[in-house]
Amino acid sequence: MAVAASGVAFAAGSGPAVSVQIKSLNKTLLTPTTEHGQSGWITKGGTPHGKCPGASAAGALNAATHGKWAGKYYSSVGGIFVTSILGVKPTGSDYWSVYVNGKASSKGICDIKLKSGEKLLFKVIK
Repeated sequence: MAVAASGVAFAAGSGPAVSVQIKSLNKTLLTPTTEHGQSGWITKGGTPHGKCPGASAAGALNAATHGKWAGKYYSSVGGIFVTSILGVKPTGSDYWSVYVNGKASSKGICDIKLKSGEKLLFKVIK
């Protein structure tokens, strides 16, 4: 599933502690780091306030990258499609995907509620 992205209206450090790792096709961009979701809402990419909780995978991604990611909100699916993380923009038909505890998520990043101890991997997929 393609990853959805978001903007910022929150306070850092709230919510369950999760591990966040980020990989491009050929490089680790961020080694596993412990992060928390954020209170409030993620509003990147035109996401309406109230549609993407800070206590989601989007909030953990935002905390892990210090906001250095981008995406576009699609009202048709109610989520954010991640277009870039830490300056890496997939090309061609490649895209950002998110894995939760080693399994590809069928949910967008705004719909993944954080649970303590989870491992999130954001990865470019061919």
